[in-house]
Amino acid sequence: MLGILDPTIATARETIDYAPRPQRLDGLRIGLVENTKKNSEAVLRAVAARLAQAHGMRLEVVVHKPQRAPLKEAQVAGLKGRTDFAIAGVGD
Repeated sequence: MLGILDPTIATARETIDYAPRPQRLDGLRIGLVENTKKNSEAVLRAVAARLAQAHGMRLEVVVHKPQRAPLKEAQVAGLKGRTDFAIAGVGD
């Protein structure tokens, strides 16, 4: 597990429990989080296509959000249970 240091707190240190990694990549469901920057969706879809070709994964959900904005609860809910992992992308 990796530790994350918060530079705004002088002595506190928090750890994050990461999601377990899948044993196999075959057939996993992909979620994409596109941030509306130029070329963001195109790059994400190209990555998803490569993963589909190489591992039989399938693109399940594409979420669009404004730049510098967090995902809304409804968007997170749309990813949960429908995807095995999500890729957040930037563009330009």
